[in-house]
Amino acid sequence: MDICVWDKCNNNCLMCTNPDRPWPAWDGSFDYSYESLIKRIKKSEKEIKTYDSIYLGGGEPTLHPAFLKVLNFVSKNFPKQRIKLLTNGRKFLYRDFTKEVLSITNNLDIELSIYGPNKKAHEAVTRASNSFEQTMQGLKNLLDYKKEDQLINVRFVITKLSYKSLEEFLKLMGERFSSTDRIMIIFWEVENQAVKNIKAVKVTYNQVSPYLGKLYPLLGNFKEIRLYHFPLCALSEKFWPYVWRTLDKDEVIFNSSCAKCQYRKYCLGIPKEYSKHMGIKEFKPIKENFNIKERKNIYQPILSINKK
Repeated sequence: MDICVWDKCNNNCLMCTNPDRPWPAWDGSFDYSYESLIKRIKKSEKEIKTYDSIYLGGGEPTLHPAFLKVLNFVSKNFPKQRIKLLTNGRKFLYRDFTKEVLSITNNLDIELSIYGPNKKAHEAVTRASNSFEQTMQGLKNLLDYKKEDQLINVRFVITKLSYKSLEEFLKLMGERFSSTDRIMIIFWEVENQAVKNIKAVKVTYNQVSPYLGKLYPLLGNFKEIRLYHFPLCALSEKFWPYVWRTLDKDEVIFNSSCAKCQYRKYCLGIPKEYSKHMGIKEFKPIKENFNIKERKNIYQPILSINKK
């Protein structure tokens, strides 16, 4: 369940999936006051409790004047749902704020977005001065003060601006932040701000593939790596155990040649909006024969793979 806590942000990311402000909350309201948020949450209580997790997002949720109260309310009223906070991490620059957030509940995953291995690369995407240093310090503070059951995760979105620095980014993470619980490498989504800025951000799976291939020797340096929004044929098979199916069925398509691929049942499919803007010629059925060991997880279906 996604809960938009705040529609404002102190970054201005070129490929942000949010529409232009103002945008309505899930009930059509444009009111993001604490009272309005709590009213909406209470109204949707039964539905929220059917989900495994609650995503608190935005905009930038930590900028909400009553963010700590919102987090406290959600944690107390939905103890069985895992709380996931999607953030640019900048406010965690402040140690007192970091400690306060982490003290509210142990049932917490925090996901920070980082877009490059240095200030120039990151801020080319965020278009916000000092955002790189603040996010790096925020990540450090979170890792320093997190409790055992809390997870601190990093999201890296691949765009034209960032794909060539993938290897450098993972090396930075390994050197400075290897205790990060999970790193998600996410192929860009063709929607909202990404469509408006498509010339600046568009990159194909074929273009990304050789740079992604360089990452394999580095993957063992981390607790967990996930790959989001990748069809299987866009990757070398050695990456398949890291691939997650991350889009709903109505957000993807399979082209006619996909019917010839014996691994279709494990595949995400082709993101529908990507196919509209970038085409589908690069996607081909996989001809090699592999032994697949399956997981009992529809979102991450492949445990291991070997050639027959």
